[in-house]
Amino acid sequence: MRLAALISGGKDSMLSLHKAAEEHEIVCLVGVIPENPESYMFHTPNLHLLDAIASCLQLPIYKVPSAGEEEKEVDDLAKALEVLDIDGIVIGGIESEYQRSRFQKICDRLGIKMVAPIWHRDPKEIMEEVIEKFDTIIVKVAAMGMDENWLGRKIDRDALNDLEVLNEKYGVHLAGEGGEFETLVLDAPLYKKRIVVEETRKRWEGSSGVLEVLSFKLEEKNA
Repeated sequence: MRLAALISGGKDSMLSLHKAAEEHEIVCLVGVIPENPESYMFHTPNLHLLDAIASCLQLPIYKVPSAGEEEKEVDDLAKALEVLDIDGIVIGGIESEYQRSRFQKICDRLGIKMVAPIWHRDPKEIMEEVIEKFDTIIVKVAAMGMDENWLGRKIDRDALNDLEVLNEKYGVHLAGEGGEFETLVLDAPLYKKRIVVEETRKRWEGSSGVLEVLSFKLEEKNA
């Protein structure tokens, strides 16, 4: 099938893209840009890197502006997908029935398929695959036990061990599916170049925070 991959820059959408690409043709990327930082459906940190990610993947990207209002953002995406010559979309959902049902509604409306490669997969297995395949950092946290030191932290074995402790103590989802944390993939097997972060700024408010990428460059992978 000819698929459009919904991407945010985070690990779940990127892992789903990679898995879908093993069996299907990824013809383009779609990134939703919500005005509302607390979008019900979509990731919001560092969306200005979507063009860089598209460049790394050497795929066209269609950016969809949205007010980020509940339900209306579903219509915003549906209208954007109507113009694409595709057989289906790839989503990165793991457990959110709220998101899955709305993506399915869009697909039913347009007569296309929904491909969800990591839906209901074990969160620890997902994280282990992310560690094995990607270079990923945490760019947003909003969970008990996750302080400012988590911002910019690489997702590696030590991070996963610490997440398992937080899971047992506070119920933090190992893959951040409940909004506990969000990520940015800097390098992946399908990337032709890697993203190198040069300057960042941390914004912390109350019990949550975001790492803003202020400057970056694309680097050849054999450098």
